[in-house]
Amino acid sequence: MRSILLFCLILLPFAEIWGIFRFGSLYGWWFLLYLIVMVILGWRLIQEEKTLVLSRLMSVMAHRGNPIALILGAAKNLMAGGLFLFPGIFTDIIAIILLLIPIQEDTKRQEQTESNPFENKDPVNKKNKANKGDIIEGEYRREDDPE
Repeated sequence: MRSILLFCLILLPFAEIWGIFRFGSLYGWWFLLYLIVMVILGWRLIQEEKTLVLSRLMSVMAHRGNPIALILGAAKNLMAGGLFLFPGIFTDIIAIILLLIPIQEDTKRQEQTESNPFENKDPVNKKNKANKGDIIEGEYRREDDPE
């Protein structure tokens, strides 16, 4: 397995160079424009991910979300941005596939915390939610007038 991965990592730059020459001869200046746009988009993806990751992490922690999913998503976006920076078709395809992979999150917990964060989570009070009408529960004691 390691030898296959090592072979792919050694083969990737040669495949990218071959792709640059091949697509450059087919499409000319349009391919150069494509490479420049992809480098700019990769750089912007990395910059935006770096600036937004801390605020997103604080928001997830405040809503009792899953910080691991956020960290994995940020790492995925940073890796895709780095692949966009590397010029070539094959790394761009890998980066697009990487961006399309969804990160699974605990959606039930997020829906529960987003519905009402100030709601009392006490299971004893859940049965009293149906009695929100005119009924007031409590103990009383009648005191007779001494007259």
